[in-house]
Amino acid sequence: MKYLKIKIGLLLFLAVFSSCEKALMEPNPKTDALAVFDEYTTLVQEKYAMLEFKNVNINTLRSNLRGKINNATTQKEVFEILGEVTKSLRDGHSSLIEDQNNPNGMSISFDLEEGYPAGIDAAILVNNYIGNTVNSEIKTLAGGQGFRAVWGTLPQDRKIGYLWIPSWNVEISDDEIERIFLDLKDTKGLVFDMRTNTGGDPALATKFASYFTDKPIYNGFERFKTGPGPNDFSDSHITLQPAGSANKYLKPVMVLTDRNVYSASTTFLYSVDPVESIKTVGQRTGGGSGSIADGYLANGWYWSLSTSEFIDAQGRHLDDGVEPDIPVVLNLEDTTKDEVIERAIVELQ
Repeated sequence: MKYLKIKIGLLLFLAVFSSCEKALMEPNPKTDALAVFDEYTTLVQEKYAMLEFKNVNINTLRSNLRGKINNATTQKEVFEILGEVTKSLRDGHSSLIEDQNNPNGMSISFDLEEGYPAGIDAAILVNNYIGNTVNSEIKTLAGGQGFRAVWGTLPQDRKIGYLWIPSWNVEISDDEIERIFLDLKDTKGLVFDMRTNTGGDPALATKFASYFTDKPIYNGFERFKTGPGPNDFSDSHITLQPAGSANKYLKPVMVLTDRNVYSASTTFLYSVDPVESIKTVGQRTGGGSGSIADGYLANGWYWSLSTSEFIDAQGRHLDDGVEPDIPVVLNLEDTTKDEVIERAIVELQ
């Protein structure tokens, strides 16, 4: 019996030692140029949700770029080659960063504003519409990078309300939201300025959207990449529920947009898009409709990729942005007015 116990103990020891030895002897992931290239392009192929929509043939792209790499390829050159893959996705949520702790390090991401004129000028906005010297009826919620919210009526027409949410990456309480919509309740129409709002918390964007309907609205569905295969997707359908508030805003609304209307702002827009009394004015939006996965390559480079996309009730893929109902371009040479706001006012009068 004693011999049996010793034998069993020895076998257990050998089994544990053997597994530990295998773990200790497991080779480190390769970090040479080709290995890093293959690792990243495989991640894009298996995790990125919109290769078909973005018209990216990852196998062809991989084949064309892999031939540029050899033993003499520098780290900078490898990064730039991977950057070509990243930029081909045309996706602000997808990026590649050499070192997150080094602001001067190499980084690649899609430039939303490239090729588009400026959509807003802060000085024109303040000096003609919301600054204290021209508008004593404007209220603000302090916080964030300046203000969490700005609202009131416009000096050009005191029957028209104005609301600006510079970012969804803030906290605005239910009581504060109620106060905003209570103050705007008696206006005949609303200019909702969403320009510069690159996103943040989609739940907050959805909460604001819920104040603009008195009935449920089917928005469409989010399509998630659920596996490595080209057809591994799962759809999650979304319906906006109206706010349980007496201060819902059901009058005409003009939402001002530019290329920086992105991510959670896209959530707001697809939530209210079916509402007939709501129109968009300005420039094409930035899109950014998907959820994000991120991580690190074997050599320490950080990556992020969109692992889902949103397809709205009209069947539109939203990640590349959406054209406004009423296109308007800002004239920066005329500092006396904001053409986008002025057009919105005309539409509401």
